[in-house]
Amino acid sequence: MSALRPVDMRTPLAAILLALAACAYPLHGQRTPTVTSVRGLAFGTLLPGVPLVVPPADAARSAQFDIRVNNRGLALITFILPPVMTGPAATMPLSFGATSAGFSDTGSTAGMTLFDPRAPFTGTASTNGRATIFLGGTALPAGTQRAGSYTGTVTLTVANVSI
Repeated sequence: MSALRPVDMRTPLAAILLALAACAYPLHGQRTPTVTSVRGLAFGTLLPGVPLVVPPADAARSAQFDIRVNNRGLALITFILPPVMTGPAATMPLSFGATSAGFSDTGSTAGMTLFDPRAPFTGTASTNGRATIFLGGTALPAGTQRAGSYTGTVTLTVANVSI
């Protein structure tokens, strides 16, 4: 029987997390959406064969993005999520589910609205046009997972929604 080897995952998605604010030219009186990446999704040290879930409410390991849209405006949020992280001559599967992301108009995980990051989501920003998006996920290391640092890219697009 072989011993479990820890897999070093201190900076998996934090290294190359990509946030994009995308929109067409704003209409008169509209603010161009902005996205600021506060922190990347980090799984920490993993053991081969032992999945690790990072919930969006995890203040240390979930990804956090601060966004700015129109005051009390609707923001259309779309993610492109990686199916795997890439590491030393290996990949590690990732999984995102129905409650892997959260939207907050207060900047806090308390009272945030959970949503599925695999589908577009529309949230209402605060009176000053600010909101925060949190992203968690699940790392699924194989029983024979190679040790090392693994990274992946998450793309976030935010657009104003006119009604």
